Amino acid sequence: MTVPTHELLLALRAPNSGWLAAVVCALDEAMRDPEFGPAQRALLGRLLEADEIPAPVADAATARLHAFEKAVQSLYDSMLDALPAVEAETTVRRPNLTVCGGTAA
Repeated sequence: MTVPTHELLLALRAPNSGWLAAVVCALDEAMRDPEFGPAQRALLGRLLEADEIPAPVADAATARLHAFEKAVQSLYDSMLDALPAVEAETTVRRPNLTVCGGTAA
């Protein structure tokens, strides 16, 4: 099955294509993940063919997404903690100025 590239590019130019863009980006990331295998892809295909998403499925997906977001945030926080501390504020000292020369006459 080929992807209708030109049709999608044209559709993504529309001002009301925000959801299409969000779904395409999420699907692109999912398809790069080896854990998103044929079984999940088949389920997604069946979901797209349905007229609506059952409420229990939407609720379970929302809960799973929140858990996924927490895991990503935890990973991000641990990566930040591993970075060396950087001084938050650098103070620039003003040079000491001294008057050179003789006295004013």
